[in-house]
Amino acid sequence: MAEPTTSKRHNEGLSTPRAPHDGHGRQLGGGEGLEVRNISVALEGNEILTALDLAVRRGEILALLGPSGCGKTTLLRAVAGLIALERGSVHWAGEDLHGVPTHRRRFGMVFQDHALLPHRNVGANVAFGLRMQGMPAQQRRRRVGDMLRMVGLKGCERRSVATLSGGEAQRVALARALAPEPKLLLADEPFAALDRPLHDRLISDVRRILTDLGQTVIHVTHDHAEAFAIADRVALMRDGRIHRTARPQQLRADPRDAWTATFLGLGTIWQPPERGVPVTAGLEVSTPWGLVTLAPNAPTEPPREGLCLLIRPDAVRPGGPAGVRAHLSDVRVVGDRSVATFDISGAPPLEAYVPAGVTKGRDYHIALDPEGIILLPPER
Repeated sequence: MAEPTTSKRHNEGLSTPRAPHDGHGRQLGGGEGLEVRNISVALEGNEILTALDLAVRRGEILALLGPSGCGKTTLLRAVAGLIALERGSVHWAGEDLHGVPTHRRRFGMVFQDHALLPHRNVGANVAFGLRMQGMPAQQRRRRVGDMLRMVGLKGCERRSVATLSGGEAQRVALARALAPEPKLLLADEPFAALDRPLHDRLISDVRRILTDLGQTVIHVTHDHAEAFAIADRVALMRDGRIHRTARPQQLRADPRDAWTATFLGLGTIWQPPERGVPVTAGLEVSTPWGLVTLAPNAPTEPPREGLCLLIRPDAVRPGGPAGVRAHLSDVRVVGDRSVATFDISGAPPLEAYVPAGVTKGRDYHIALDPEGIILLPPER
């Protein structure tokens, strides 16, 4: 299904005096979709979310991405009204949802374990929310048929849910969540239990479905490849806060700090052993892999607290006649590429994309291409 031309995709929100910020001085929101304003949540005396702001525009798919324990699921549950807020507020279309119970918010939810009703068939599962809304039976049957057709399960109304594969069960769960036309879909690690080939196919299919519907979505995941594949924007979470929100392409091209680059697996981070190691006027940096002249678009001054280099895998050039000798300690296949690990005494392992024919256990001369190196503030 092609993305309809009427679908609206937004990278930044509207400005409004009361709207939350994206962490870089820009205001988001504007009353069109979801606004989470300065919320804090504590569980068993421990603060899980701290002064957190987030905005999701209508029709936008936003991935909530972060390491385990950073508060992603807690934030989703707070938006759904399943957890009480210590401070702050949640708004939809400008309306404060304080005191609005979960079932009246008209937010749909999809979970990792599907949460299907085991004693009801596929059609009855999809119809569950429609029955709760009081939709007439004939209209309900049409809606169930339409939803199953949309998720690729046409004619499966009478199937037992016990006969469904993992991918089919997740499609039924999605159809059930979307059938009542929710204002917002909240998806909590819905693909985590699937094998990788099915996982990747289902993400592609689900994104097309959600895009065609113009559905507003918060999709929780710890998998950055999944987040980048499904989302219009990605909100990085760290320690109960939103660390940064940006389009996937922006996060890859400009991680801005060493923590983001490390979490996203963008390459090798190297920090000089002494703080404040200077960069010469020609932007030259002495590294364990030789003297590197940074690309012209690199910053002209290092960060005040010292510097880090992000060395992307495609910046490493092995096998040439010159360069520093390094030991190839490992080669593994990632997607359609071979990734090698080169070791040098006194330096972190250096990852590189390599052609077929390189041999594990051998030494190679390696050089660094400045175009694949970024100067970053250190991790704090």
